[in-house]
Amino acid sequence: MTDIRKVRYYIYLKDVLVLSLTAFGGPQVFLAMVLDIMVKKRGFITEKDLLELNALCLVLPGPTSTQTISAIGFRVGGPFLAYLSLLVWVLPATILMIATAFLIEYLQSNTKGELGFAKFIQPMAIGYIIYASQITIKKMIHTVEAAILMMIAAFIAFFYNSPFIFPIMLLVGGLITTHNYNKQPIIEEKSEINISWSNFILWAGVLIGAAVLGHYTKFFAS
Repeated sequence: MTDIRKVRYYIYLKDVLVLSLTAFGGPQVFLAMVLDIMVKKRGFITEKDLLELNALCLVLPGPTSTQTISAIGFRVGGPFLAYLSLLVWVLPATILMIATAFLIEYLQSNTKGELGFAKFIQPMAIGYIIYASQITIKKMIHTVEAAILMMIAAFIAFFYNSPFIFPIMLLVGGLITTHNYNKQPIIEEKSEINISWSNFILWAGVLIGAAVLGHYTKFFAS
């Protein structure tokens, strides 16, 4: 049983690596690819649980995709696999971005700053987002009210780029949908919440350690 579990963990980490190298285009593309790979293909998590985890991570500060992949790792294999998921998710993208930065600097220095190939990046990203939106809309939009709100929000976001528009749209959308709150099923059973403080202490230690390391690195560099 332990060997089967290890193989399952290896396959999961391999899928995380694939996502790290291919999930370009933002959280929408990431969610669509996770639905395809980890829900439909592997069955690591159910579609309902994935959407709930992603919704929770959306309201948390920080990168949604990183938080979601860590949460899935925790759901599949506990804290250890969650930390491994975070490492496998972040490290390849970090190395790729550093290499890309050096490549662009080299090209700008040796080709008179000509980066004509970069003109294809934006259309490709838009194509990824449209494809991902098509998939996620089918999973999340189930009512006429939600479809109308989505179209209005898309129209406003397209024509108005002010950063104040997005929190206003979230507030208005929340107020409009509150009248459906009483229609939600009431869960009578209240399960006890067991907080694993050891994981929180480890997370806080890593955060504080990174801050201290960054401070002293900046101090010695200056």
